[in-house]
Amino acid sequence: MALRYCSLHGRLFSYTHQCWVPFPEEKIQDIKGYYALLRATQTEAFALQVIETGCDACAAVFQQIAQSSSYPAGLHSVDG
Repeated sequence: MALRYCSLHGRLFSYTHQCWVPFPEEKIQDIKGYYALLRATQTEAFALQVIETGCDACAAVFQQIAQSSSYPAGLHSVDG
């Protein structure tokens, strides 16, 4: 299983709760170190892979930027 983590906001996606939760960077580093150790001893160790990804806070920031941006002269939105 891959762990989805946003280092920008220090949040981990909880598959149990289906939402983003605060999670310390130090613990993620420990998990990455443990995963590297497992990979060194077992080539099939996929259980703790950490994948860097954007979280719900990242999406909210991008949505806010998109809504506040005005289109330059000559450009039109896809909607019309």
